[in-house]
Amino acid sequence: MNAMNPRASPAQAAASALTVERAFELLWQQAPDFAFVVLDRMGAVTGWRAASESMFGYSESEMVGGAIDILFTEEDRALGLPQLEREVALSAQRSEDDRWHVRKDGTRIWVFGSLIALREGDRHVGFAKIMSDRTNLRAQLETLENRLDSAHDALRGRDAFFGRLTHEIRNALGPIGNVTDLVERKGLLTSELQMPISIVKRQVAQMTRMLEDLAEVVRFGAGKLRLVKQSFDLGADLVEIAAAVKQDAERKSQTIDVLVPPAPVPIVADKARVHQIVFNLLHNAIKYTPPGGRIWLQCTVETDEAVVKVEDTGAGIAPALLPRIFELFTQEDPHQSGGGFGVGLSLVKDLVDAHRGFVEVRSDGKHLGSEFTVRLPLRPVD
Repeated sequence: MNAMNPRASPAQAAASALTVERAFELLWQQAPDFAFVVLDRMGAVTGWRAASESMFGYSESEMVGGAIDILFTEEDRALGLPQLEREVALSAQRSEDDRWHVRKDGTRIWVFGSLIALREGDRHVGFAKIMSDRTNLRAQLETLENRLDSAHDALRGRDAFFGRLTHEIRNALGPIGNVTDLVERKGLLTSELQMPISIVKRQVAQMTRMLEDLAEVVRFGAGKLRLVKQSFDLGADLVEIAAAVKQDAERKSQTIDVLVPPAPVPIVADKARVHQIVFNLLHNAIKYTPPGGRIWLQCTVETDEAVVKVEDTGAGIAPALLPRIFELFTQEDPHQSGGGFGVGLSLVKDLVDAHRGFVEVRSDGKHLGSEFTVRLPLRPVD
């Protein structure tokens, strides 16, 4: 008994059953989004079914017996691409491409096509081609490309602006620094001026460092960043870097623990840029760690990579900010940043990327500290 129609006789059930052959025939005739074309061995159309007419505007009587080449653009025909498509299918069994085709009314549509060489045994008997109109997808792609071009133009404009900005601010900071130096050289530094002058000098040094970071970001964006690689002992340099920022940490009663291997860690990299990476991470740790907190600077080697970690007991990072932490100008709380631009971590990522390395951050949340890990190849990567 037929499960779908209990009252149908076996003969009726057999007559109404959809065979695989019948399904293919109906698909061949009715598929609304695909054009099915059959060609003889020379590329002449022998079958024009499904969405072929609606897609290209030609009826079956107009196409049968003619060459499918008429669907190709004039430029592609001049290059012999219709013939090449058939040769590729003969050689590799199938030829696939996305290209412009021409409708009967002259309009162009972007078409995905797959041409299959048909064989009976060892004998080539013709071709079958399936085509789909992808014009909408092509339009979306071109829109995205235009947006990408506009974004690149905007970035170039931004880099030019910040290049001028850093130049002008640096010019303004120069006289301020010169005046403080002059006061000290001329013996005009009284006990009352000692503290304000030291504050001015410290702020000028901080502003100068931030401007240098911004200038480096601009250089990287403009493709002007150049690495000068040399061999040096990374472990020894990390000890020196920690000593250089020790005074800043002591002002906040912070402790910096440096943990490096007892043996040298030889690395071939741009020494100055590696120093920038570590300085920026340490300055960030000092800035966002409250008084009395602890900071760890660690170094180890894993296979062919040097691994540097900067961990702190500081403010931590909110989960929502973690995916964007290395983007330019990212700041969760500008008031907590001590006047920074949100440039330092973006520069860290740029410099690590330039070395073909990798940087990542981990934090369990606000007020739970953070850990930045930098992986740098011990030897240059081509």
